[in-house]
Amino acid sequence: MFGIALKSLRSKWRDYIVLFVGLIISAAIFYMFSAMATNKAFLEANAVVSQITVIFVIGEVLLGMITFVYLNFANGFFAKNSSI
Repeated sequence: MFGIALKSLRSKWRDYIVLFVGLIISAAIFYMFSAMATNKAFLEANAVVSQITVIFVIGEVLLGMITFVYLNFANGFFAKNSSI
C-alpha cells in the first residue's frame, strides 16, 4: 500500500503541491478575515459604514462557503488520485 502511494506521489507531485498550497492559502485567508470580523476594537475604529459588522459577517459566511467548496474539491482530487 505504501508503495502505491509513493508511486502516485512521485508521478503527480506538482498537482499535489499546487493543491496543498491552495489549501493553506484558503485556510489562512478565511482565518484572517474571521479574526478581523470578530475584533471589536478594529470594527469600532473603522466604523465609517454603520453596518460594518453585518458586512463582515456576510463576507465571512461567503468566504466560508467558498473555502468549503475548495476543500471538498481538493479532498476529492486527492482521494481520486491516490487509488491508482
